[in-house]
Amino acid sequence: GKLALYTACGGIPPRACLPVHIDVGTNNKQLLADPAYQGLRKPRGPPATQEYESLVAEFVSAAQKLYGRNVLIQFEDFGNGNAFQLLEQHQDSATCFNDDIQGTAAVAVA
Repeated sequence: GKLALYTACGGIPPRACLPVHIDVGTNNKQLLADPAYQGLRKPRGPPATQEYESLVAEFVSAAQKLYGRNVLIQFEDFGNGNAFQLLEQHQDSATCFNDDIQGTAAVAVA
């Protein structure tokens, strides 16, 4: 969905987009019990732990090192417990966008 929007509405070529999934576990017991579940098989910890924030910071740093300081990083589905904090933490040092916060606001304003 998002890549199609970036291409159709923003003119960004699909080859310039790299979807990344950061798996930090799940609290969904059905998924944990499902043998076909391919995610990390451990309960997700509480939001905004130091380990979690360090993982995201390491990803942001690696993306900037590989693709330059202005690489656009779109945070999506991080949950309210993390979304505001991650955006605040990285907004001055990275070109980042949180779809759950800013995307909803942009649609409401439009």
